[in-house]
Amino acid sequence: MVAAVFGCAATSAADNAGVVEARIKAAFIYNFARFIEWPPGSAQGPLRIGIQGSGNLVSPLEEVVRGKTANGRSLETADVGTASEAEHCEILLIERSEASRVREIVQTLAGKPVLTVCDGDNCLRDGAMIAFRIVDDSVRFQINQEAAEHSGLKISSQLLKVALPAGRRP
Repeated sequence: MVAAVFGCAATSAADNAGVVEARIKAAFIYNFARFIEWPPGSAQGPLRIGIQGSGNLVSPLEEVVRGKTANGRSLETADVGTASEAEHCEILLIERSEASRVREIVQTLAGKPVLTVCDGDNCLRDGAMIAFRIVDDSVRFQINQEAAEHSGLKISSQLLKVALPAGRRP
């Protein structure tokens, strides 16, 4: 089942590759919410996905999560201006425009139960928990499990199985 959910990474030649890529990444983020366990006490109210920076993922992500739930919680998105505002989110999407600030953002959130997902280069090296990669024309992702565990997050073994090995570079 997980392979089917995450295996939709191929792009269609008839579609605009950038739009399709953004939609696939948005679907991944929705599924990350389903396969991550937050520490007790942090799971109250809607599961909030913060978006820091500007890029092409905001609209597709809002469309994907609209009216959906993950683990019994409704989903909502919110623009996040600062890393300290992200402390009130369960997931923080760091857009490409913030690529040079990933390390600073991640350090501000260190030890807090916020899943950091990055759409830029060197994200894992800079401490993000999940980083998108394009491999063989498919959207894939890598997981920094140590960073997630440090923040009290448990990543499903099913999600770990479909991730690229953390050391692999496209």
